[in-house]
Amino acid sequence: MDFFEAQDRAKRNSGKLVLLYLLAVIGIVFSIYVVTLLLYHWQIADVQDAGWWSPGWLLMVTFAVLGTITIGTLFRVSQLRKGGSAVAELLGGRRLDPSTTNAGERRLMNIVEEMSIASGMPVPDVYILDNEENINAFAAGFNTNDAAVGVTRGALEQLTRDELQGVIAHEFSHIFNGDMRFNIRLIGILNGILLIHIMGMVVMRSVMFTGGTRRRSGGGKDGGGNATIVIILAGLALVIIGYIGMIFGRMIQSAISRQREYLADAAAVQYTRNPDGLAGALSKIGSKKKGAEINDGHAMEMSHLFFASSFHSALDKLYSTHPPIEKRIKAINPSFDSGDEKRRSKLRKKFEKDHVSASKPAAKQGAGGHAALTPEVILGAIGTLDPGHINRAGKLLEQLPDSLRQAAHEPLAAEALIYAMLFMADESGRHAIPGWFADEADKAVQNEVKKLMKELEGGDRNWYLPLADMAHASLRGMSKEQYSTFHNIIRRIVLESEDQNLFAFAIEKIVDRKLEMAFSGNKVPEVRHHHLKTLGKELSLLLSVLSHASDKDSENAWKAGLKPIEKVAPDGMELLAPEECGLAELDKALDELAASANPAKKFILSAVIHTVTADKQITTEEKELVRAISEALDCPIPIGAMG
Repeated sequence: MDFFEAQDRAKRNSGKLVLLYLLAVIGIVFSIYVVTLLLYHWQIADVQDAGWWSPGWLLMVTFAVLGTITIGTLFRVSQLRKGGSAVAELLGGRRLDPSTTNAGERRLMNIVEEMSIASGMPVPDVYILDNEENINAFAAGFNTNDAAVGVTRGALEQLTRDELQGVIAHEFSHIFNGDMRFNIRLIGILNGILLIHIMGMVVMRSVMFTGGTRRRSGGGKDGGGNATIVIILAGLALVIIGYIGMIFGRMIQSAISRQREYLADAAAVQYTRNPDGLAGALSKIGSKKKGAEINDGHAMEMSHLFFASSFHSALDKLYSTHPPIEKRIKAINPSFDSGDEKRRSKLRKKFEKDHVSASKPAAKQGAGGHAALTPEVILGAIGTLDPGHINRAGKLLEQLPDSLRQAAHEPLAAEALIYAMLFMADESGRHAIPGWFADEADKAVQNEVKKLMKELEGGDRNWYLPLADMAHASLRGMSKEQYSTFHNIIRRIVLESEDQNLFAFAIEKIVDRKLEMAFSGNKVPEVRHHHLKTLGKELSLLLSVLSHASDKDSENAWKAGLKPIEKVAPDGMELLAPEECGLAELDKALDELAASANPAKKFILSAVIHTVTADKQITTEEKELVRAISEALDCPIPIGAMG
């Protein structure tokens, strides 16, 4: 299953959720209708003479239940509209400072950065659940641009690097497979059902409190006694029905979540080639009766988010959101023995040296020192990882000068780092800071830019995209006013460059696209195009830019790009002249292409990759531009996929 199929499967799961949700709501409406009718007959009417069918009453109950559930759902969804960070904060998470010097936290940050750079996705916000002593972790968000990864203090302190890497790889699988958006919707739905239960508790407590007050004051000796009993019974019924609804909700969690956990475990082993790492983490959880339990009050409604079940009850066998630990270990490593410490120690030393085992051999190199990979291989790598990608990312991180890594981890320095890379990427070789920059940027930022430009001189161009990815987490810490200034400056650097600086454009799209999602209220991308027929103008412009940039024979590159989409391509597509392919126009075209459904995105990226590989090689500039396009489409390409 490729990235696009996984994303579509997640959408189908959302449809399944809607069906199960409707069944739960119908059950709640019917239950409340029957209970309230029984209480009405007992209090007022003669049961033998009264009818049991009352369309008007059923309609009132339906509206009341739907209104209550809708309010509860919308309240929770509005709380989580910020995406992954809102979920983490609701669970009591503390955002990890990317520049942390704590050894355990630094190790976690290195693993997350390594995974992010290897996969080509933004470095997510990382949170620590300081008050949780058991081992657990989660990933949350609406998409790759607003994802957050959280781990408990117990996981940080009790897991080895290999085990922690296995857990993080598991969570990255959920990000790639589109599970996160579905999980947030499920949280909202469960909260809506829970509100029925809460309302019953409120009704019972308020009536009992009022009754106690009246008795103490000597009033209400007889009158209204039956009515009070009826209200208490109605409240009790709401409590029971709401609880049953929650059980139904937990069954929904279980029905959809269990199989996804097996898939994420398998993907984590595929990413790291180290089944002992993930199995070791699971074994440590399984060694305690409640080794993954979360003490926070939201543990039940968010159990499906976690690496292992965060909530336990007597009915776990019926609706546990995760498969049994023993079965998960057996599925990924049948021969695993938690007591074989000697064998595990040997493996640990090997992995500490190599980070991952069984790394794929380097691909055959083409012209210019880049891997001559086929378009099909590159397309198949989207949204995936393998040990070679992770190993390459780890080595690249080791090569980065400490001063640049530190700059990427601090908000002001991260802003200056992006400007410095844009100026250093000037293809004319001038590497000059424009005069207007002194009027637009803060003085401290200007000084930092000059210092970082000296650090980048003579450095490897392949550092730039990973540094931009690493800076993303720090840049999300800007205020809206700071982001607005930052956005305007990088746009001006790109659009006012004397030559069309495609690298500067790529960096701008990669960085600004992520931050725009972080600072805007809309976390869910709009889908306006379900096929390519409505995208002829935008697709022509995109392939024309790539054709002129990738090959001396632009016509050959253009034809190569059209070949994989010839059956679905819009009518009238033509190769545009270079002067018709401005960066401002390309920017607008990418924004429109990004509003496409997954099947259309797959065709777009296939055409893009065939265009740039028409001459059998991929230059650094082409890799950067393709990365920018894939980022704009929310389809991450791993660092090693293009050589």
